[in-house]
Amino acid sequence: MSDEVQASAPARPPIVAATHLGHRFGRTVALDDVTFSVAPGEAVAVIGPDGVGKSTLLSLIAGARRLQKGGTLSVLGANMGRAREREAASPRIAFMPQGLGASLYRDLSVGENLLFFARLFGVPRAEREGEIVRLLKATALLPFRDRPAGKLSGGMKQKLGLCCALIHAPDLILLDEPTTGVDPLSRREFWQLVDDFRAEDPDLSLVIATSTLEEAARFDRVAMMNAGRILADAPPAELLARTGTTDLDAAFVAFLPERPASKEAPAVAPVPVAPVGDGEPVIVAEGLTKTFGAFTAVDHVSVSIRRGEIYGFLGSNGCGKST
Repeated sequence: MSDEVQASAPARPPIVAATHLGHRFGRTVALDDVTFSVAPGEAVAVIGPDGVGKSTLLSLIAGARRLQKGGTLSVLGANMGRAREREAASPRIAFMPQGLGASLYRDLSVGENLLFFARLFGVPRAEREGEIVRLLKATALLPFRDRPAGKLSGGMKQKLGLCCALIHAPDLILLDEPTTGVDPLSRREFWQLVDDFRAEDPDLSLVIATSTLEEAARFDRVAMMNAGRILADAPPAELLARTGTTDLDAAFVAFLPERPASKEAPAVAPVPVAPVGDGEPVIVAEGLTKTFGAFTAVDHVSVSIRRGEIYGFLGSNGCGKST
């Protein structure tokens, strides 16, 4: 074995490199001097409450919005400020916008949606069917191949959206609030799918925007945003160590700028507990059944709700609550 010290391989350039980005919508500042990067194969969560600039940042990275004056953005080696380079990089990027099934065509079936995106992204004809079947099997959607996308549950729509995003083997995936409105079981299955796809392709980079902080703990790095700025950007364990906290919710609060203390703390009135209704039932259902073709949405359900009672239906997407 040689005694010579071998030089380490040079670090690969970042997949995403943003410096001093700014973006406005009229007088509203969406991004304020944002510097942000993503390494090849890295998974980064951009977290923060609604309206802090997460979606704007992702849409700029995806090339869905044009850069405004000030700041630079490079994605997959392309200068996103130049239209020609932005268009050349776009086929290597997968972007799932916010909203359940927002990228899907509701009137097309599951299989037709996948075929449409395969053709759109130039997947060779000979490879389309095999790739569609592979993705449908991986997401347990194969039995629903002929069902219209508009008739899928929320969790199933997000799984299909992920399949459509992955059909052309992109180098970068951008997910904007992908599990908002999805039940806990479907949310767990969705993230397991993402983990499985990343395990198949270690070079696949992922950026997610979320306001659900507990989801961010599974990522390599977390960028905390507030008021258009990045407050902190580090691995989850480092963020906890720097703030002396035990969860990302508390760490996020610790990084927020201090607000000026008010002279007088407002009195907080206790929240009254509503009494359980004890009157006669105002809604009585006995043996309700509802089908949509061969699909049974409600199967012999009986329920009684009394006046003054607050009654909740709890269950996963697609189990019949809305029906």
